[in-house]
Amino acid sequence: MPDVAFVVKDVSGAEDAERLERALTRLDFVDLVNVDGEKGLVAVSYSGGDAERERIEGAIAEAGHDVEPSPGADPEVD
Repeated sequence: MPDVAFVVKDVSGAEDAERLERALTRLDFVDLVNVDGEKGLVAVSYSGGDAERERIEGAIAEAGHDVEPSPGADPEVD
């Protein structure tokens, strides 16, 4: 089960989703990434805490996407 989910609405097509997935899996603390471009969701399973979650958000933004926590997601819950 993912540790955190993000809303990323500007993923356009499978190639863009794969590029975003590769960018996130390059982070050494990320275990699993699932990008659902149709639903605009990115689920990430990772080791760590707030600092790592912020780095994940930064990597999504750096890849050129607008990112926000998924509605109902509580980043304080592990």
